Amino acid sequence: MKFVYALVVMWISTTIALCQSDTSSKPPVIDVHLHTPLKPGPVESAEFIKSRDEWIAALDSLNIRVAVLTGTSDFLAAWTKLAPDRFIPALLFPCENGRAPNWGRTCFEDGKAFPSIKWLRAEVQAGRIRALGEVTSQYLGLDPTASELAPFWAMAEESDIPVFLHMGLGPPGAAYESSPVPAKSPNFRAAAGNPLLLEPVLLKHRKLRVCVMHAGWPLADEMIYMLYHHPQVYVDVGVLQYAIPRAEYYHHLQRLVEAGYDSRIMFGSDGGPEAAKRGIEAILKAEFLTDEQKQAMLYSNAARFLGLEPKQKN
Repeated sequence: MKFVYALVVMWISTTIALCQSDTSSKPPVIDVHLHTPLKPGPVESAEFIKSRDEWIAALDSLNIRVAVLTGTSDFLAAWTKLAPDRFIPALLFPCENGRAPNWGRTCFEDGKAFPSIKWLRAEVQAGRIRALGEVTSQYLGLDPTASELAPFWAMAEESDIPVFLHMGLGPPGAAYESSPVPAKSPNFRAAAGNPLLLEPVLLKHRKLRVCVMHAGWPLADEMIYMLYHHPQVYVDVGVLQYAIPRAEYYHHLQRLVEAGYDSRIMFGSDGGPEAAKRGIEAILKAEFLTDEQKQAMLYSNAARFLGLEPKQKN
């Protein structure tokens, strides 16, 4: 999610240099945490169409071959139709008071926080939704065991689609009016983002594939313990490249790597092209990572988690 209001510029445009850069020497990338715009406004507006086209051009320039596109159903339909081989549509929910956290876009036509499970199952069966996420239950103060979430875990396991669950940091002061984002989340609870709270769900749904977004920062010990006990759990590092100091990001990432879980860490931008560019550079410049580990985090770990062909195209 977006944590600093000034980062709204990432939703609008990217630099000409970014869009025109050469990809011949760039590693292939899968972004498991790419957002559609979440602020209010029609999908058909010139602003959103311009940002969409710039994003796609920028993804090409960064050699991002596949992206898990998380957002509201109207954007998912429009963007996936344009580039079906590029985007894996993932539905964002729940939405407090019917609006997406941080930005305030209406999520569902009935104004409810959760989608109809009947509607969602039909969308999944039709292939219009291929993942659940970002599951933003922490913004409502709900931990993964909340009864409201139970039918969605069951459906995801039954349909064999991955889940991308927000756990960890939100905007600074997320529960307060001083939070820097346009749409406030007074019910956000840091305690609901403890990775250990996910365990009852995993034990009940043992075939459920779950990506813990933001790698559970700052709870490295708890995250490592969950990775140790539950092989179906992966993490993404979205937002960490710009929401916290780089030294702290590297400290958290290195803890996960040194604990032996470099094969379950995935790249995520948690934003638009500029966030993706910064995130890719952060991994490539991490001196504690081998070339093989960098390649795995940028591509092959996600290919395995998503059930994609693991072979890279030359």
